Amino acid sequence: MEVHIQTRKLIKPSTPTPNHLRDLKLSWFDQITPATYGSFVFFFPADRCISTSNKDERLEKLENSLSEVLTRFYPLAGRFDLDRNAIDCSDQGAEYLEARVNANLNQFILDELDPKLLNHLVPFPNELFFSPTVLAVQINKCDCGGLAIGVNLQHKFADGYTLFTLIRRWATCCRIGADRVECLSFETGSLLPAATYTAMHKIPVPEDNSEKLVTKRFIFTATAISALKAQAIAMGGELKSQQPSRVQVLIALIWKARIAVAQAKQGSLRNSLQIFPYNFRGKTALPIPPNAAGNLFRNVIVRFTADGDRKLELKHLVNLVGKEIRHAAESFAKAEQAEDLILSATDSSREIHEEIIKGNTDICVLTSMCRFPYYEADFGWGKPAWIASAHKPLEFVLLMDTRSNGGIEAWVTLDPSNMLQFEQDPDILAYSCKPAQYFSQWSSAAVNKL
Repeated sequence: MEVHIQTRKLIKPSTPTPNHLRDLKLSWFDQITPATYGSFVFFFPADRCISTSNKDERLEKLENSLSEVLTRFYPLAGRFDLDRNAIDCSDQGAEYLEARVNANLNQFILDELDPKLLNHLVPFPNELFFSPTVLAVQINKCDCGGLAIGVNLQHKFADGYTLFTLIRRWATCCRIGADRVECLSFETGSLLPAATYTAMHKIPVPEDNSEKLVTKRFIFTATAISALKAQAIAMGGELKSQQPSRVQVLIALIWKARIAVAQAKQGSLRNSLQIFPYNFRGKTALPIPPNAAGNLFRNVIVRFTADGDRKLELKHLVNLVGKEIRHAAESFAKAEQAEDLILSATDSSREIHEEIIKGNTDICVLTSMCRFPYYEADFGWGKPAWIASAHKPLEFVLLMDTRSNGGIEAWVTLDPSNMLQFEQDPDILAYSCKPAQYFSQWSSAAVNKL
């Protein structure tokens, strides 16, 4: 696959940002977050009813609407000033690229191309690359006539909610105009200030192992997830009264497979931590707006201890995950001051750092983007056929909803030898399917249109 960059420019807000908004302080949670990029690609199939000239109009509308939406999302057109832990919102502009790609969308969707190639559909292929640029966008025109909109958004200021809200608001602006765009709140720097609390135990920027790792996709249909939940509940214990969510059981299933991979490699069960973020918007007594931008999450830590003859059972891991999720929810519900949230996050970070230093516990990192309405991003030519992540520089699991029918797509990045064992795990084989198998359920006409 070849990607030819045809246009590179800066898109500035259509209306200048007022002087009193030009300095945005980062919150405490932003400051402990590593300066890496979050990357996603939104795939839109060709509409065979659109003429060539109208296809060019799509690019013009995307560019103009981005400029308009940046007026409301003004920090994303700014530049980081890490020495001051702030964003200079002086309208320097978001990076904007247009590219020609000699590939068809269905080659990506059906997993015919290496997932590493997805990284070339965003402006910054390496998510660990640091730039003071907050937002960068790449519009990829494919041979099939479809578009792939690649987005890099700096994690130092934006979590998944912030990124996907931006995309949906941009899509709304492009489709029906800027007047219908709802703004995000950029108040978290004052609500959760860093000046009062020392940002200790920052989440470190991971070592770049991109070239050593492989990424594969595993799709769990709604039917498979229901069967998995039924199996876990049938095993007894607390699960009969505490109905696990589909994300909870998938976290446990994938974690179980990774523990088994480590056991096969080491010859015995090892201690393991499963870490995943918990979004606390709307879950505390603090006056944090539900539409607040920034990093508003705390890492949940679930601990598996390899005690003697303990068996590695799914029901046990589902219980552990559920208990920690409930504990996090109770902790946030009791939080009445910013200090309560910050101390809770500090404790989590300290626990992770201590285990990394000891070196006798495996660390498994996962993020769930399920239930975010990213498939609602309609720019005026229909909703995306598929949304892709990117190949990661560390061993990592990302969960995303399938486009319809309640399934979940797991993006798994592992060392090649670990991946070989992971994909042969009996439960992974039993409950997941490969993309080509899953999308074969589509009509051939629908797939060929991509």
